[in-house]
Amino acid sequence: MSEQTTVEQEPKAPSKDEVLAFLAEQIEVKAKQCELQELNTKLAVHRAEELKALQFIAQITNPQPPADAEPHTITQEDMDENPELSEQGFKVGDEVLVAKETKKSRNLKK
Repeated sequence: MSEQTTVEQEPKAPSKDEVLAFLAEQIEVKAKQCELQELNTKLAVHRAEELKALQFIAQITNPQPPADAEPHTITQEDMDENPELSEQGFKVGDEVLVAKETKKSRNLKK
């Protein structure tokens, strides 16, 4: 039986063309990653704008009355004292919300 000698080969250094081809491939991959990131950023901005618009629409279509408002039925006296009400389309008997009057407490002197 003859002995076979195994010759270990050292890893071959890549050639200049192989290195350049690898770098070109990496540049292409990174460029696509940047493009994808830009698209993701634009998408996030558009989604935020959409949510802002939806919030605005929700506020318009479902307004919340102020906490300090109470219902009031418009009277003829209200119409006489506030002629702009009829200009705005209000009439006697309409329900509106008006700010509650804040009652000031009086300090009594002894």
